[in-house]
Amino acid sequence: MGKALGLVLMLVALWVGMQIYLEGTENAMGGIFAPLESVRADDGSAAIGLTPAAQAADVPSERTRRVPITERVRERVTEDIKRGFERNRDR
Repeated sequence: MGKALGLVLMLVALWVGMQIYLEGTENAMGGIFAPLESVRADDGSAAIGLTPAAQAADVPSERTRRVPITERVRERVTEDIKRGFERNRDR
């Protein structure tokens, strides 16, 4: 029984870790790992210790969608093929 419970706990910890890795702490599991008071508050009281560059940074308004690496590789290969075609066509 102890081994089964240990295995279940390990699987749950792995799932939680993957959610945090993939979604980030502010989006994982409905934001339960997000801080109670965000540093990005508009009143500026929580942002006292930030550098001027960090204070000037834009706050993302929406959750960004991650693009699979295969899509980025496909775009880059397509651009390389087009560039090679253009280079060889000029000869």
